[in-house]
Amino acid sequence: MSQIVIATRYAKALLNLAEKDGSIESVDEDLSEVVQTFNSSEELQSLFADPKVLSSDKRNIVLKILEKLQLRPLVHTFIEYLLSKKRIELLAEIQTVFSSLVREKMGILNAEITVAKELPESTISDIKQKLSNYSGKDVHVRVKIDNSIIGGVVTRIGSVVIDGSLRNQLARVYQSIIRG
Repeated sequence: MSQIVIATRYAKALLNLAEKDGSIESVDEDLSEVVQTFNSSEELQSLFADPKVLSSDKRNIVLKILEKLQLRPLVHTFIEYLLSKKRIELLAEIQTVFSSLVREKMGILNAEITVAKELPESTISDIKQKLSNYSGKDVHVRVKIDNSIIGGVVTRIGSVVIDGSLRNQLARVYQSIIRG
């Protein structure tokens, strides 16, 4: 079974527990904080990757970190559960899926727009508004610069890609010329 499938199952289970607890957003924040803490320490990452380090030692280190972070009991218990199931290495993937599920539940979509050069903030706001109207949800936009698209905009919302780039339009013209 792929790691993302397993991470999705754990994330959905945590989301159900957080819903019952009424703490979806705070659990998302705590989970992000834990992942950020683990990712910010190369020593910690190498420790967890080292098979020579005993599971009990890894568990004790994680418990000390969790104690210092002062997390909500649900997140603390969830991470202890991951430790007991030897799935702590999936924590970053679980957090990513969990955050995505939370945004979806709150009616928020993430969109990525790729442009050839930096756009003025007013243009980004216009694009954001049009995407919100198109999707019927609140859209958070992340702008990526890629001068290989020559001009125009490539928009990705989830699995939907709207390619309005000049590169794509030129490729279509080229294909129609070849077909005659």
